[in-house]
Amino acid sequence: MRNILFLIVLISSHVIGQNKMGYTWIVGNNASYGKFDGSSNTPFTGSLYTMAAPNYPYIFDGGHSNICDSATGKMLFLCNGMQVFDTLGNIIENGDSLVPSKIYKHNAYPSSNLTQSSLIIPKGNGGLYYVFIPTVSDSLYNAIWAQQIGNKAAFDLLLYHVVDMNANGGAGKVIEKNKVLLQNTELHKTMMQACRHSNGVDWWLLKQGAYGTNEIIRFLVTKDSIYGPYVQQFSEPAYVTYDMTGQFAFNKEGTKFAAVQGKTNKLFLADFDRCTGELNNAQIHNVPIDSTTRPNFDNIGLLDTILSGVCFSPNNQFLYISKWFNVYQFEYNMIDSNSAWYRVQHGPDTTHYAFEYFGQMRIGPDERLYIGKGNGGFKQFSVINSPNNKGAACGFCRKCFRVDNALGGLNSPPNMPDYTLGPSNTTCWPLATPTIEKNKESLLVYPNPSHTLFYFKNKTGQHKYLYNTLGQLIRTTQSNGMDVRGLHPGVYYVQCDGETRKVIVE
Repeated sequence: MRNILFLIVLISSHVIGQNKMGYTWIVGNNASYGKFDGSSNTPFTGSLYTMAAPNYPYIFDGGHSNICDSATGKMLFLCNGMQVFDTLGNIIENGDSLVPSKIYKHNAYPSSNLTQSSLIIPKGNGGLYYVFIPTVSDSLYNAIWAQQIGNKAAFDLLLYHVVDMNANGGAGKVIEKNKVLLQNTELHKTMMQACRHSNGVDWWLLKQGAYGTNEIIRFLVTKDSIYGPYVQQFSEPAYVTYDMTGQFAFNKEGTKFAAVQGKTNKLFLADFDRCTGELNNAQIHNVPIDSTTRPNFDNIGLLDTILSGVCFSPNNQFLYISKWFNVYQFEYNMIDSNSAWYRVQHGPDTTHYAFEYFGQMRIGPDERLYIGKGNGGFKQFSVINSPNNKGAACGFCRKCFRVDNALGGLNSPPNMPDYTLGPSNTTCWPLATPTIEKNKESLLVYPNPSHTLFYFKNKTGQHKYLYNTLGQLIRTTQSNGMDVRGLHPGVYYVQCDGETRKVIVE
């Protein structure tokens, strides 16, 4: 049996009575059990619970994720981007090798240091969970990665796995493994996040696609099925191939979306429709470029051009953007964009020797903003204590998250969606549609009712979408027929080219 030491962060001041799936965090390499009271100025207040020295380093770097019990906040399992572990640090049954063999062996110890390269979403409420992992196939690894051809080393696979935490006395088991959502599709190595559907039950999963454009791929994740991919293309930012860092973020209501990436010095901001999963009203903002405070860097023209993280304030008034050497606050609704930017931190938060770059960020359940790091050699990272406040009042706190007696260094908060987000006040299409015509000649659906197939007339080659009464997308096709066998009997809605038809499955 392998043993593990890791840090668990319990953030308790604002979560009583709420969903606590994101209540406990894993932070660091070979760190330890611990907790802190979110109402205190020094987050870490609990004692360490050391279990045993690990046989080899356990790395929970930028690509790691974990999930907790919704009622108690007790950690259930964790993922390092390539393996899934139980709370004792053992790889759960069938939980090894969750990526192809070449990338699995790429690092000295199997793990991912690429931000947002694993994500856990509940599969209903019966103790099942999806684990999503973008990665690279062995064939592309051999052709590009191993040969170091050019400067583009993309991913080309998006896999999912299903964990059953009812198995093995609660220790868990991977019951579905290496299921393919996307293949032979150019993907960024970073940038993946999810947001609850407007119904408060299902999820929208978003992943950054190809380089040279802004391609965002989304899936509708339900208890029974995963629907998609659905693709949106934006001309900007035209993302470059340097994607070792980058982050997707949603605001607290799930109505705004933001993204940053590596050397593309632009902020992408858009409205998010929780009913359809679509992004609208896109805006592009240039992020300030400042000095690194390291003359040997600035003198050769590098300055601070590496974007690493983005995060909304809890009150949705501000965005925080981290770069390797600077942290900014952006009041994105201000008309005067020059006045909207405030530099929270200029240069390292410690000595140049000990500084490990600012990394991805996350709001804790205590509504503080935690700023991760690019590496995990030291045992502290910085915090913004009052992210709802403008300017210096946001309260940047240098190295205020400290676990000085941990065995390993700290790096980044885990990649988690907002598990506390409930249903919205919006009635999703088709229930919000005032009139639904049945027999208009421009779109005929027959036979109706049907228990096997629906056929379409007068919309040849166009996308037809089948929704249930909750507005969940159930089927899509470009052909003139749609198989509905296996669907629960009831009322559904077909939408095509802006027109809607009510249909019945018998």
